[in-house]
Amino acid sequence: MDRDPVKGPNNRRVAELRRLIGRPGANPAETVLEGERTIGEALDAGLRPLTVVVPERGIGDFDRSPLRSRLDDSVEVVVVRDKVFERMAPSVTPQPMLAVIERPAAQVPTSFGVGDFALVLVGVADPGNVGTLIRVADASGAACVVVVGGADPWRPKAVRASAGSVLRVPVVSGDDVHEMLRRLRGAGAKIVATDVREGMPHDSGVLEGPLAIVLGSESHGLDRSIDSLVDVWVRIDMPGTAESLNVAMAGTLLAYEASRSASSG
Repeated sequence: MDRDPVKGPNNRRVAELRRLIGRPGANPAETVLEGERTIGEALDAGLRPLTVVVPERGIGDFDRSPLRSRLDDSVEVVVVRDKVFERMAPSVTPQPMLAVIERPAAQVPTSFGVGDFALVLVGVADPGNVGTLIRVADASGAACVVVVGGADPWRPKAVRASAGSVLRVPVVSGDDVHEMLRRLRGAGAKIVATDVREGMPHDSGVLEGPLAIVLGSESHGLDRSIDSLVDVWVRIDMPGTAESLNVAMAGTLLAYEASRSASSG
C-alpha cells in the first residue's frame, strides 16, 4: 500500500476528491464514508475502499490503526495537509479518515416472504430523515428500503444518520414511483400508503406482510396519482393537538407495527 508525498490544495487528485465529496451526485457509482468506525463497518459488509484520505496530523494514528491491516495493497492512500482535509471533509468537525467506496448495488426483491416488508421513501428531502429511516429499517428487520426522489441516501449526512445501516440494508434508488410500486406488487408486496388523516388506523391489523410501506415528503406527503397502485391507505391516530408527525417518527411507528405483526403472526 504505497503512499505518495503529502498533497496540498492545488494537487489534481485532491481537486478530484473535493469534487466527489462536495457534490455527491457527481459520480453516482462512488460515495464517501467518514470515520474509522464507519469504514470498518463497510469492510465488515464486504465493501472494499478504493481510496483512503487522511490528514497529515493523522498519519501516525492511521499507521497504528487495526483498520490499516484490513486494507489490501491496491487501496490508494492519500495524505493531505491538515487545512486541506478540514475543507475537504463533509462534516464541521471531521473524523480524521475518509474513504471512497463503490456504492453497493441493490435491486427490489423478486419475491417477498409472508413476514417481509419494505420501506418506500418518496420525495423525503431531508438526508437526516432518509438516514434515520434506513436505520429504522435495519433495526426493525425490513427487507429493503426503496428511495424515490428526495435526498440521496449516500449523502454524508444521510450515511451518518443511518449509523452504518446503509451499509447493511439493501437500499434501492429510483426515479419513477409508479415503476417501483409495480415492481413491489409484482414481488408479492401489498402496497400500504400513508396519509395524515385518511385511511385505516395503522394498528388495526392492516400492516400484516408481505407489504411495502410508502412514506411521502415532509411537506406534501404522497401524491394521489399513485392511488391505483395502492392496496390500502393508513393513518396514525393522534389524540393530541399536533398536526402531524415527523416522517422519520411516523416511519418508525409503522415499521415496528409491521415487525410486530410479522413476529406475532
